Amino acid sequence: MNILNHNTPIIIGIDHGYGNIKTANCCFKTGVASFDKEPTFKSNLLVYEGRYYLIGEEHKEFTADKMADSDYYILTLAAIGRELNIRKQISARVHLAAGLPLTWVSEQKDAFKKYLLQKDSADFTFRGVDYHVDFVGADIFPQGFAAAADHLRDFHGVNMLAGIGNGT
Repeated sequence: MNILNHNTPIIIGIDHGYGNIKTANCCFKTGVASFDKEPTFKSNLLVYEGRYYLIGEEHKEFTADKMADSDYYILTLAAIGRELNIRKQISARVHLAAGLPLTWVSEQKDAFKKYLLQKDSADFTFRGVDYHVDFVGADIFPQGFAAAADHLRDFHGVNMLAGIGNGT
């Protein structure tokens, strides 16, 4: 793994669905199980602020407010860890391009942005790799768009984006 050696932020698009979290390179279930002690099975283990989280074991229950608990923040860290792993980085300045359901973007956009940027930085371990992230900003888009946001410069001509979630 490489430590990012310059200050250029990277954009990580995350579609915060109810059934699945989607990025440009991965998709995983929204399940989050929290533990005080390290669990026996830990293939998708995220360690953050002294707690242990198993990611993706099942889908999260539907809630109209994704900010009601810390689960979507933890899922965001897992998505960042997966994307940084693909880039072979363990440290980055990250600008989030996050997706919410189209009907909720206007109502929850500002609150969800504040939720995602609740800390200036995060140190966490995911799948046995230690990561450091400095958050430099976030933009909230309708779901689907966020997963493609960092690849827009690669698209030419007419393009279609299909959002295939867990039931929408």
